[in-house]
Amino acid sequence: MKTAAKDIMNFDLTSVLEDDLVHDAIHVLYSHNLQGIPVLDEDWNLVGFLSESDVLKAAVPTYLEVLARSSFLEDEEDLLLSRFRSFGNKKVGDFMNRNPIFVEPETSLMAVADLMIRKSVKRLPVVESGKLAGMISREAFCEFLMEESVSRGAE
Repeated sequence: MKTAAKDIMNFDLTSVLEDDLVHDAIHVLYSHNLQGIPVLDEDWNLVGFLSESDVLKAAVPTYLEVLARSSFLEDEEDLLLSRFRSFGNKKVGDFMNRNPIFVEPETSLMAVADLMIRKSVKRLPVVESGKLAGMISREAFCEFLMEESVSRGAE
């Protein structure tokens, strides 16, 4: 029997909506110890993904913004924190990745591993008929591999 994505996915569907505030989404990320979170519409369709990288990219000032400030060396941290506070009240849909990488429940483990490595994905949504069905994390994937290695080695 071939193992597929559905066999190793987690059924915790922690997610946010694209109209949620970024501040609230960040709270969900850190209260659940996640590196990224699926973004859904009202019908549970996957419409995006918000990662820690998306948050950091939005908070870090551009090179031109730093140069435009007369005392850029003295208050760079203030600029970073100011930008972070300012986008916290904006919608997740403004910062999320609108082309999320995902797999279907029947996707092979090799295809899952390939995507996670090639795309540097830590959490991979599993989508069935457009709707979020589960998540696969690198941690869960590695745990599965270790457990299978031990159980097959004992046979």
